[in-house]
Amino acid sequence: MMTTMKRIKKITCEKTGYLEMVGANRVTYRVTSSKKIYGGEPSVTYGVEAETKIGPVRFCEKIDDFSDDVDQAVGFAEMLCKNNIKPALIYNAALCYLRQTI
Repeated sequence: MMTTMKRIKKITCEKTGYLEMVGANRVTYRVTSSKKIYGGEPSVTYGVEAETKIGPVRFCEKIDDFSDDVDQAVGFAEMLCKNNIKPALIYNAALCYLRQTI
């Protein structure tokens, strides 16, 4: 018996900045809005980015599809800014934030 699997691609069409704030630790936190096509249907997802610049080196970490709800993405970015989370720790902070909201 043979089966075939169909993969559904996520394609990002547009990406725009929704919110940007700078924390006390000179890290820029952004909430981005992107329009994605998933299975032929367009949807809007919100992502979070954390970026810092130390000399000529720029560190940037991002989660492009953090949530479909803008309030949840903005709340996460505010939590990052309030707790001075570095870009390298954004994924751990996302797991902690999502665990608390469930």
